[in-house]
Parts: sequence; C-alpha cells; structure tokens
Amino acid sequence: MRRPQRGDYSQSALVLGTAQFGGAYGIANRTGVPGESARERILATARELGVTHLDTARAYGDSEQRIGAVDHGLSVITKVAPGGDVRAGVDASRAALRATGPLTILLHRAADAGASWDELRKCLDTGEADRVGVSVQSPDELRRVLDLPDLGYVQLPCNILDRRWLDIDLAARPELVVTVRSAYLQGLLVAGTSVAWPHLPDADRDAVVATLDKLAADFGREGRADLCLAYLFSLPWVTSLVVGAETEEQLRANAELIDREPLTASQREQVLAALPEMPVELLDPSRWSK
Repeated sequence: MRRPQRGDYSQSALVLGTAQFGGAYGIANRTGVPGESARERILATARELGVTHLDTARAYGDSEQRIGAVDHGLSVITKVAPGGDVRAGVDASRAALRATGPLTILLHRAADAGASWDELRKCLDTGEADRVGVSVQSPDELRRVLDLPDLGYVQLPCNILDRRWLDIDLAARPELVVTVRSAYLQGLLVAGTSVAWPHLPDADRDAVVATLDKLAADFGREGRADLCLAYLFSLPWVTSLVVGAETEEQLRANAELIDREPLTASQREQVLAALPEMPVELLDPSRWSK
C-alpha cells in the first residue's frame, strides 16, 4: 500500500477507522460492534495489507481500550475528548492503548485549540507524540488552525458530494498531513437508495445515486465506493483516507480500492458538473437527527 511522506512523517494511504470498535457507528451499520475475535482479525488484516496507522479517540466509547487489548503493531492516531483536559486525556489514552511509543495526538474539536494547544505541544517535547494536530469540521475551522505553531496534522470530513473544500489551497504546507474522514458519508454513499438520506427527499437521493453510478461506469470504476475514494485522492492536498470496517471483508475491499488510480483532474471536473450542490445539513452528520 502507498505510504505518502510528509516531512519526516509517513502514513499509509488507508488509515483504519475504529469508531466501529466503540459503538455501532454509521447510518448504514448492519453488523453492530465487532466482537473480540472480529477486532483481532481486522487489526491483523490491516497490518497484513500494509496499513500503518489506525484512528481512534477518547470519545469513541471503549475503542481505545479494545485496541489496547490486541497486540496489533500499528501506529495510533487518537484525539483528546472535546473540552477535556489535555494532560489527563493523553494519560488516559496512553493507558487504555497500552502505548509504549509516541502517538499522533489531535484535539477532537478546533474550538479547544486556544486553551489547550500549548499543553498538547508539550507532548512533542516529552516524546509522547510524534505529531500533534486538530480534527476540524469546516473550511473556516481549518483556516483558523493553520497558523498554530507545530501543527503537523489535520483531519477533516470530505466526500464526493461536498464542495465546501474546493477552495482550500495547502500548496504552501507540503509537510502537513491531511487525512480525510467520512469518505462514504458514514455509509450513505455506499448504501445508496437502500437507506433514507437525512435532509434529502428520496427522489433527489435516487437521482444522485443514479448519477454516481453512471459516472462510475463512464470512468471504468468498480462502483460508487471506488468512485468516492478515487475522487478524494484526486484532490491535491489529500494525504490519506480514514475508512472504518465492520468486518475483515470490508477492510480488504477498501484496501483494494485505495490502491487504484485516482480520478484525473478532467474526470473530477466532470463529477462536479454532473452532481448538484447538496444541503449542508446532509453533508454534516452532526446535523442529522437520530
């Protein structure tokens, strides 16, 4: 698997998301939380496939503790709980993960950067972190954190329907790791017409799915999932994608798609021309009703 390099930091193109280890994550989740043996298989398979990092957080239920119970050999990215004390959060994460080496540690919310950033930076000096960064929700949040000293990592939500990030230019920050989450919009883009889409009428959903299917066929992709990942890797500032897996089979399928060629710039423009703009209430899962 490709391992993009950003300065002295290397990370596989696919980062294993583990929100599923702590709860039934995703609107299209049908299998619930993987059991102990399933988690062990997923982590072992990730290493076998060349995945270097997994992504977790204090806010992901028991995810950190369940990861720490497995001798997985992967590097870990975790996030301090929103509004939480950084020192206490880092200590709790390291204990749960049974970490002996450095972690990549992010603030879970950009709003915490003002009060907590200097404390998080100290983890670089102590060797508890190899990089520190912020998980952002919007382009405005990204712009606000870019000038933080020692910022080496950002995580943001983007997918093939989300045009909010198209004006982002990070050419001046070649050392910055930019990892994209929500590539499948919590599973909606793969589930297609089999589930209701929040804040979008079924007729509009069906039209979007039909357009995505046609684009995938026109470009010779294997399906919507392939199209979604290839679109994101066509964005010049994307380092890696965080994609979760409920099963070993899902992980293998995602890894295979990750290694395919991204869309060309011309194909990306065709995607943008073919798809309508989506309401932000759909693009932002925090606005979805339960």
